[in-house]
Amino acid sequence: MSGLVLLLVLVGLLTLAGSAALFFVTYKYYWGERGTPPLTGAERRRQKEAELQIRAKQIERARKNPVTPRSPDFWDNRKRP
Repeated sequence: MSGLVLLLVLVGLLTLAGSAALFFVTYKYYWGERGTPPLTGAERRRQKEAELQIRAKQIERARKNPVTPRSPDFWDNRKRP
């Protein structure tokens, strides 16, 4: 019987330790100094618009500066114009 009680106490302690570790990591990295709570609706829209503007600039830059392919010959490592 004492073996069963010891096992239950051990399982309980390990469960509490795991829950405490999960809470600590969640608090530190989600709401702590490295992270922030989720954005509200207006902040999310502003962030999405900013991301779309940045993406549009990336697409425009890619159109102005296309990738130059390499020669299909294995030994010729120069870029084609």
